Amino acid sequence: MTAESKSLSPLPYRADCHVHTRWCGHAVGEMRDYVEAAISQELTQIGFAAHMPITIPIEEKLYLSREERALYAEEIRRLREEYAGTIDVLMGGECDFAPGQESEVEAAINAYPFDYMLGAVHFIDGWGHDNPTYEQRWRSSDVAAVYRRYYELLAEAAQSGYYDIVSHFDLVKKFGCVPQSDISDAEASAADAVAEAGMAVEINTSGFDKPAREQYPSDRILTLLRERRVPICFGSDAHSPVEVARYFDQAGALAAELGWTTVARHKARERFLETLNP
Repeated sequence: MTAESKSLSPLPYRADCHVHTRWCGHAVGEMRDYVEAAISQELTQIGFAAHMPITIPIEEKLYLSREERALYAEEIRRLREEYAGTIDVLMGGECDFAPGQESEVEAAINAYPFDYMLGAVHFIDGWGHDNPTYEQRWRSSDVAAVYRRYYELLAEAAQSGYYDIVSHFDLVKKFGCVPQSDISDAEASAADAVAEAGMAVEINTSGFDKPAREQYPSDRILTLLRERRVPICFGSDAHSPVEVARYFDQAGALAAELGWTTVARHKARERFLETLNP
């Protein structure tokens, strides 16, 4: 599926589960700006998903600090009260899975009563594979081997039981590097792990604005997930207010085309299914 527009067509499902703000250091805009953008898009729910503080192998400001986490939670509480009756403001989070750091990941996730937690793999054995600063490493990498290792880590993340939703399932394709050999077995194994863990998967629309030029995950992987009855939700991965709900019209149409009739919402770490009717 290719991107054509960012407009939002009428959908009874109007929730964006994946929004960042200035708190993460690599996004712009105040939380209020994102809430107002969501209201202008006629969303009924917006979920903030700041990167949770765990030890990462780079010094860039990409994650909340442990001190900022309390301020993040308090700001969401204030906005939730202020906008009650207009839009549902949720406290989500995005937390990387890091082998060997399970106790640190668990502590980050259990620090507050989050509405849901997105699980992600931004680092492959210490390499920030989706970070533009380290993109050049792709030129000397065995692309198929990288993909296989990525999906191994994604499966481990699912099996950990820490997360509610898989964030950008095939993020590894971000820079447009694709394997020349068949890795469908690795994709299927990761899809199996997600299904067995009872997780949902977001259709993350940010990929349209990256070299990958398509949503995460691909049509092919979405088909694998549909066959396994994995629930879906929508996430824009917005890093500025204008990106809230970007390409959701296309994401909804694709979901319906592939056979989904319901979409998941999450609140207080519980899942609710709503009808999808694009």
